[in-house]
Amino acid sequence: MTTTAPAVPLGQRERILRVALQLMAERGVKGMSMRALAGACGLNVATLYHYFPAKDVLLGEIISLQSYAEQLAEPPPVDPQRPTRERLAELVAWVWTRMGEHDDMWRLLLGESLRGGGEAIGEAAVLSATFEAALERWIVDGFPEIPGDRRIVARVLRGAVYGFFVEHLPLPVEERAGLLARRAEEIAVVLVPVEPAQDSTGGPKAASSGA
Repeated sequence: MTTTAPAVPLGQRERILRVALQLMAERGVKGMSMRALAGACGLNVATLYHYFPAKDVLLGEIISLQSYAEQLAEPPPVDPQRPTRERLAELVAWVWTRMGEHDDMWRLLLGESLRGGGEAIGEAAVLSATFEAALERWIVDGFPEIPGDRRIVARVLRGAVYGFFVEHLPLPVEERAGLLARRAEEIAVVLVPVEPAQDSTGGPKAASSGA
């Protein structure tokens, strides 16, 4: 169970956490020493331990700083008038753009998961569940015409989003963007092999969400 860190001036706290994230993404949680972090931040080690008494506290604070739950509560900026496949590809591309703003965090979570870092694995599981719930909500609200169980669609979509993002993560952001845009179109074709019929208002007909 993590301990709440003592109060620290906001600007300094964020600077420590951002430097810690960068170092952890490069070296792993175990590979980053508190002494190295203190040196990178220009602080005394004792001062750093006063604010963050353990690495698990530090890691929890790093992840909390990202406010992922709040970000995933935002509705995706998808044009509701576009055909289903185009809207779905637009949604996936937007998700990847937002994920690309947090490359260090993904490298940290992936690296720690591969190394068996328990704290990071737990945080990654919570984030995945939150992301999948957001995808299900977005599909229910924005894609009523897509057939099938929305939970299954969201789970499959989450897996595809994670898989392609991880595959392209080593590439430079500008090179990655074009490749992921094409992958988004391919995901949309697989999940929506046939464009749904339009209703009398010109919009797509809602499909039954059977099991």
